[in-house]
Amino acid sequence: MTAHDLAVALVDGALVELEAERSLINDLNVYPVPDGDTGTNLLLTVRAIREELERSAGSLDDGVAAAVTRGSLMGARGNSGVILSQIVRGACSVCRPGGVLTTATLKEAFAEATSAAYRAVKKPVEGTMLTVTREMSAAASHLPDDTPLPDTLDAILAAGRIAVERTTQQLAALRQAGVVDAGGYGLLVICRGLATVLNGAPAAISRAARQRPRPEGAPAVRSLEEPSELSRYRYCTSFLLTGSGLPKGELESFLAPIGDSALLVGDAEMLKVHVHTDDPGAVLTWAVRHGGLSEVEINDMHAQTRERDARLRSAGGSPPGAGRTAVVAVVAGAGNQALFREIGCAGIVDGGQSMNPSAAQLLEVIDRLPSDDVVVLPNNGNVILTAEQAATMSTRTIVVVPSKSMPAGLTAMVEFDPDKDAVANAAVMTQALARAHCAEITVAVRDSIIGDLSVKKDQVIGLIDGTLVATGEDVGGVLDDVLGRLEAHDPEVVTVLTSLNGASITDDDVAAALARRLPQAEAVIQAGGQPLYPILIGAE
Repeated sequence: MTAHDLAVALVDGALVELEAERSLINDLNVYPVPDGDTGTNLLLTVRAIREELERSAGSLDDGVAAAVTRGSLMGARGNSGVILSQIVRGACSVCRPGGVLTTATLKEAFAEATSAAYRAVKKPVEGTMLTVTREMSAAASHLPDDTPLPDTLDAILAAGRIAVERTTQQLAALRQAGVVDAGGYGLLVICRGLATVLNGAPAAISRAARQRPRPEGAPAVRSLEEPSELSRYRYCTSFLLTGSGLPKGELESFLAPIGDSALLVGDAEMLKVHVHTDDPGAVLTWAVRHGGLSEVEINDMHAQTRERDARLRSAGGSPPGAGRTAVVAVVAGAGNQALFREIGCAGIVDGGQSMNPSAAQLLEVIDRLPSDDVVVLPNNGNVILTAEQAATMSTRTIVVVPSKSMPAGLTAMVEFDPDKDAVANAAVMTQALARAHCAEITVAVRDSIIGDLSVKKDQVIGLIDGTLVATGEDVGGVLDDVLGRLEAHDPEVVTVLTSLNGASITDDDVAAALARRLPQAEAVIQAGGQPLYPILIGAE
């Protein structure tokens, strides 16, 4: 694996974890202001690194560290993103062409990352991601250089978890809110993703990561009793300033009396600037006299704080589906229904092949939800028209996403955002369907000839996207044939819903077949309990 490939894999590992934890990190965010965007800022910063690596694909190995550093600086968002960019910068400073990652190099990387992060902040505050970085570095520094890398990673993550837990007592704002530091926890999440890849797990960004339960021991967010205090200054302002001989010291002096939380990182040719101020225009006007502006971002922190308060009040006392938009799905099987609920589906209508629900049954579930906008996932071709009929019978805004199977519905659910309206959600959810392939393994109910295949009653058959592709006498053999056909699509994620009571194979046999036929794909196997179909497969 080249240095570029390794860097991409590591960034992808971090993105997987951040995608799954972004909402929690946002909800934890109370320091330095409770604007609820730390998870988003960290995610966007890491995405910027990924995009820079894509642009630099094909570069010589000795340019990879520079690309990672540049991407993190240019794409840094918010306080947390800017500090993360300096952690990344310090860690990358020890990377050498052709170098091998060992405990010794990891210790050096964490030491430099800690130094760079503390240098970036004029008045470092303990109980933040700075503290977590330092404690992880300290844990690594005490290990012998010949410690096996997996043991080193375990020690670093263990120290990070303890450091995050302690932040609650280190900062008054965290103690009062009863939460850990959002940036510190976000850094731990990133390191967990890096460690997963270094320990040999697949590096592809998996949409299935968002379907998994929250990790055991994840920090809790307390419901709000009173509105959060608004920040002293209103606007979070950041931009990239480029030029020659940029006056960093002068800009720091200019910002001091008109804002706080100022962070200026970079060099005389490129500065990332972040500040909280009431007059973003004045800041930009001063800056543009000294260089070129790009990556300008201005956010109203008072509005963000109110939105976070409303979100936490809703989460503390409102029923599922209390966001702007809710999802209702037609789902068969207790295991499948639990999975849909777990990933954010507010309403479940029992039904599927041979037991299609009526429009009245759909409306009965829809009418119990508090959301005015609703997305419906029929999860069966025969239910789509019924769902569309139900949409015309309601005063709510109801949009049908034409999912034809439960795996397709799960693919669509990954793109669901309760804060967006039904139309916007339906657009991205429908696009997700186009990227997926769905397979079904069932038993023929009659003799027939379909294309080149002759099917006998009670034979096992396999279909991909509704087309018959395999027949056989046992589920295992047909599964192997179907997975062989799916291999041509080179899927990154495969979700398998099983109902194997009485079948000749087990979930372990399914896992073995997946490992044999699709070794590069991340596999998620769920005991779904659906009738008629021993196996349903979604491939993305």
